[in-house]
Amino acid sequence: MELFEHEVIRLIAAIAAGALIGLERELADKPAGFRTNILICLGAAVFTLVSLRMGGEGSADRTRIAAQIVSGVGFLGAGAIIQLRGAVVGLTTAATIWAVASLGMAFGAGEFALGAVGTLLTAGILFGLGLIEGYINQWRVVTIFEVECDLQTDVGTLVRRLAQEAGLRCRSCSLSKTRDSVSGRVTVVGSARQLKQFETALWQEPVVRALRRM
Repeated sequence: MELFEHEVIRLIAAIAAGALIGLERELADKPAGFRTNILICLGAAVFTLVSLRMGGEGSADRTRIAAQIVSGVGFLGAGAIIQLRGAVVGLTTAATIWAVASLGMAFGAGEFALGAVGTLLTAGILFGLGLIEGYINQWRVVTIFEVECDLQTDVGTLVRRLAQEAGLRCRSCSLSKTRDSVSGRVTVVGSARQLKQFETALWQEPVVRALRRM
């Protein structure tokens, strides 16, 4: 009975860790939110406890089930990563899932100090660095523009010139042609002010028929 009580404490600690990290994900409106992170952390802790119980004291098999958590949670994290409009989305969510599972394993194994420190560090990264990242994003935004111009226009040269004048970095540029027009899809990186300047400059070009900011 005393052993069971110790295991319950481990599970409660895992739930608390998952809840703290899940709270940040929920506030950030991410797919893997409050309940998801609690369940991942709790599940990893339960699997670790089952692994320790089934293996027996002093057996090499004690870590066999727990070892599969690492690869198993990798598939779960991969499901959170998607490619959207040329950009990869969900890497932070996937990394959070991986970290939360490791915390669950730590608490399941009875490593309370390690689990607590890991939880505080993970929460600090998500809460604190999220604010810093938001500030950085004001100065570095990745944006895609689709430009339609007159048929004889060198769209690639045009957008690269205007991007350079605005202080933007042109990451990629692809062109397509129809019977009466030529279109360009350009990905640029810079601050919000620079992007606005670039957009305004494009609209002022007489050869530009249509412009779409994505």
